Amino acid sequence: MAKVTEKDRKEHGMKSGKNKGKYPLSTEAQCLSAVKLRHNGKGVSASTTLARCSRAAGENGWDRCKAAIKKAREVDSA
Repeated sequence: MAKVTEKDRKEHGMKSGKNKGKYPLSTEAQCLSAVKLRHNGKGVSASTTLARCSRAAGENGWDRCKAAIKKAREVDSA
C-alpha cells in the first residue's frame, strides 16, 4: 500500500466539501491503492474514485494504473 501524508491530502486530495482531502493521487502507487480500495470509501462512490484515478493516470501517464482501472470497471459492471 502507498504511504499518504497530510501534505499529499492537502495538495492532491479531493477539493470539495465533505470529501476534502480524500483519495490523494500524487504517485502511481497511491492511484493503484485507490483503485483497490474503491469500495471502502465513506461518502465517495466507487465510480467517482475510478473517474478521479482515471484523470490522474491520464495526466501522468501511469500505464499500470490505467490497466487496473480498466479491469476494475469490468469487474464492477459484471
